[in-house]
Amino acid sequence: MHRDAGETQELTDNLRERLREARTAPEALRALLDVLQDAGVRGAGLAGWTAGQWNAGPGTEAAPDLRGGTWTVTPLAFTDPPAALYLPAPAAGTPAAHLEALLTLTGQALRRIAREDSPAPPDQPADLHTTARRAELAEARLQQLIENGPVAVAAGTTDGQLLLVNDAYLNLLGFTRSEFSGGQVNWAALTPPEYRASDREHYLSALTSRQSVTYEKDMLDRGGQRVPVQVTLLPAREEDRDFSVAYVRDLRPDRATAAGHAEQLRERTLELQRLNTELAARTAALEQFAELSRDLVFEHEPVALIGRAQEIAISLMPDSVSTYYEPRGRQWTLLSHRGHFRNPALLDSLRGGLPRGATLNVDRPYDTGAPYYQEHFDPASVQSVQADIHVIRSSASFPVRSGARTRGVLVIGRHETHPWTAPERTLLETVMFSLRLALERAEQAGALQRRTQELERSNAELEQFAFIASHDLQEPLRSVTSFSQLLIRRFDRTGTDARAAEYLRHITAGTHRMQQLIQDLLSFARVTSEQAPLTAQDTAAALQAVLTDLSGPLRDAHATVTSGTLPPVLANGTQLRQLLQNLIGNAVKFRHADRPPIISVTAQREGDLVHVQVTDNGIGVPAEYHERIFTVFQRLHVREAYAGNGIGLSIARRVAERHGGNLWITSTPGQGSTFHFTLPAPSEAESG
Repeated sequence: MHRDAGETQELTDNLRERLREARTAPEALRALLDVLQDAGVRGAGLAGWTAGQWNAGPGTEAAPDLRGGTWTVTPLAFTDPPAALYLPAPAAGTPAAHLEALLTLTGQALRRIAREDSPAPPDQPADLHTTARRAELAEARLQQLIENGPVAVAAGTTDGQLLLVNDAYLNLLGFTRSEFSGGQVNWAALTPPEYRASDREHYLSALTSRQSVTYEKDMLDRGGQRVPVQVTLLPAREEDRDFSVAYVRDLRPDRATAAGHAEQLRERTLELQRLNTELAARTAALEQFAELSRDLVFEHEPVALIGRAQEIAISLMPDSVSTYYEPRGRQWTLLSHRGHFRNPALLDSLRGGLPRGATLNVDRPYDTGAPYYQEHFDPASVQSVQADIHVIRSSASFPVRSGARTRGVLVIGRHETHPWTAPERTLLETVMFSLRLALERAEQAGALQRRTQELERSNAELEQFAFIASHDLQEPLRSVTSFSQLLIRRFDRTGTDARAAEYLRHITAGTHRMQQLIQDLLSFARVTSEQAPLTAQDTAAALQAVLTDLSGPLRDAHATVTSGTLPPVLANGTQLRQLLQNLIGNAVKFRHADRPPIISVTAQREGDLVHVQVTDNGIGVPAEYHERIFTVFQRLHVREAYAGNGIGLSIARRVAERHGGNLWITSTPGQGSTFHFTLPAPSEAESG
């Protein structure tokens, strides 16, 4: 229970109200215990003086042994037989001054009850008896309260005279009982001058309000040292004399605790400042490396990237230089350097290489994979250039890693002796970590570029091969076809060998199919070989041209073709018509036997693309074949059922992909299919 002065006042007011109704000592003591319990104080009880010691009162549950040091026993004035209040030590977190205030109120109530309950002897006037009884009780109980209390207590007047003090008060200020008895202890004299007016003001306030007053001040101990205290003044009156009872609490433990908290706060503040400094350093390094990351677009050479990292590092470390080495046989070879070398001869020496195994600040980070800091650089550790390297006073070396491989060592050297602070280490290690990421990304980008170039070269070679092979195959096929037709006409005219004529017809049909395959292959190759620029195309006009070209097959199949509003697209006009023709021709070819084909062409713009759908009511395609149908020369049906070589949809997809779009299918077998393709949408300028 921790309470400030306002809450203490609430407690004393509560107790005062209960004590006003008390008519017997047990009722007053019960009121005290009830207030303590309401305030959250646990373990409080009443003790009586028996057999020369304080013992817990009868009827107390699990009566404690009060002789140990785990209990605080405070005698209560004006109790007969003597009674005391016991509490666990310390008193459940209750400030001692607040507890003494409650005890004083209880003592005043007990004194009132004692005065009211004491009858006058027959042979003595009532007022004389009351006065004697009051003096007797006041002297015995008040003395008992003050001397045995655990809190420093003093009763005195405004002129500084102390009427009663307890040992706790004397110990607080360093006086003995004999010095007090000799009049050497005066509370006014022990108050520094700047607090005396405040003392008098609070004393008068207590007397006027008849309530306790709490405040803080300094007092002087026997040696003249200041002791910070908290004083709770309670007004009192005996006979015709007003005085006050002061409960004095030593504030040094509290202030020591507060000082400890302040020191902890200071340490935490310093730690927070350190962390903020490190964070600022990391942020600075990351901001610098944002520029390095942008360089990846233009630079994939690892040593060039390392050079950029060196520039960033020395810009963050004034008066420094940087070198980068990679192992070449038994030497460290200098591949990159940045910064101004105060001794030009040093750079010339480093260009000549350093011996592996005899260059400490390069060997160690390479071998251990960890940074190596030298706050006091030893030139003797690099004996091969010892005569020139004396200008370097401190150094930091870092392994340069790319993936799981250590490719070299980057060294930062300073021309002045300087300890490597935690923020600086954090900064440099952040630079090295970012460099590692940059190198890995550069290597990945380089590998991707090489693979792309290889793929492009391979595709170009394949297309060239397909183009040449197709043309070269055409000539012998034409010869075979021509001679076969001549022989067929001769056999038909003479009728000498009908079986030979039939064989020749099979040969002619085969060569015709081979010619068609070659034409399809050429069409497939031309999709990517034609490099005509893409221009804005009227999709509706392209569709109308296709329908005109397919008018014969559409009429023969009794097909119906409808279309909605078709946005323009950015495309090669010839290939756009080829794409539409292949999809519509595919819908006519794979129509359902029980119904005429109905084909719908719709489109809508989706961001930077135009999404076109060609829907039919044909035979449909099972889901497991949705990708296979786009593979070159892949057929789902026998040639006798549906003509063609299985290349039309492959060409259609290649056209869409060449334009930066895609082609795919959604289908329900037996009900029909929808072919979706996307092409880029032209800008307003391109449309104009």
